[in-house]
Amino acid sequence: MKLNFILVYLICTNILSVAQSITPSVINSGGKSSTVTINSQTVIYTDNIGEAIINTASNSSNVLTQGFLQPDMVVIANTSISLIPTDVSCADKADGYIKVIIDNLPSGANVKYFWNPDTLCPSHDCSRINNLSAGDFTVKVVYSYTLGNVVKTDTITRNVPIKDENGTCKIKVYSGVDLSGINSTFTIDNIEDFPEASVKIFNRWGNLMFNTKNYNNKDNFWPKKDANIVPGTYFYIIEIGNGSKPIKGWVEVLN
Repeated sequence: MKLNFILVYLICTNILSVAQSITPSVINSGGKSSTVTINSQTVIYTDNIGEAIINTASNSSNVLTQGFLQPDMVVIANTSISLIPTDVSCADKADGYIKVIIDNLPSGANVKYFWNPDTLCPSHDCSRINNLSAGDFTVKVVYSYTLGNVVKTDTITRNVPIKDENGTCKIKVYSGVDLSGINSTFTIDNIEDFPEASVKIFNRWGNLMFNTKNYNNKDNFWPKKDANIVPGTYFYIIEIGNGSKPIKGWVEVLN
């Protein structure tokens, strides 16, 4: 079989590029060299036996052909990613997160997320990372898709910081307790960051109703369901345990 070699020199102007609509035809079934003149330019081609040609592009004056079949032109939209970070509420907290949003992802694409450090998501399937402390993070989004008969893989890498803009965590006390509602406990934000802190609760007559260390809002809190608390006004004293002044105030208990 002959080694097929085509040398084409063609000058075309204002060629309109279009998606191919392939209608193959066979030229020179015996195989030979042929010459054609377009706009005073000579095109010499040598074909193999039974080789097909297709019309690739044309204008009113010229026709450009290829001696082999190619797949239709496929247009892929520009894929991009956006990172939505939420900063930590205060310096000692690990409550920041990062969410990845992908725009114009090719249809049927398979996506993997490579976070740095990798321990954030070893399975590489996390579009959102939670429980982050302040710091700098990197995500590499790798997506694979099929273009024609070819599998392509593209990568987008982005860096994003989780910031601490509020400084040291501070105690925040909520002054309402609804025994029959969702706010059924005495909530103290950031109290778990002060393990030496003590919390005391007094009734209006000054009687000590509750006293504990290591107060938290999950399992060591006031009031317990079996405490038989009477609705009314109570008073608290919170001693942080770091030499700062005690935090004092009142809390209203509703039924």
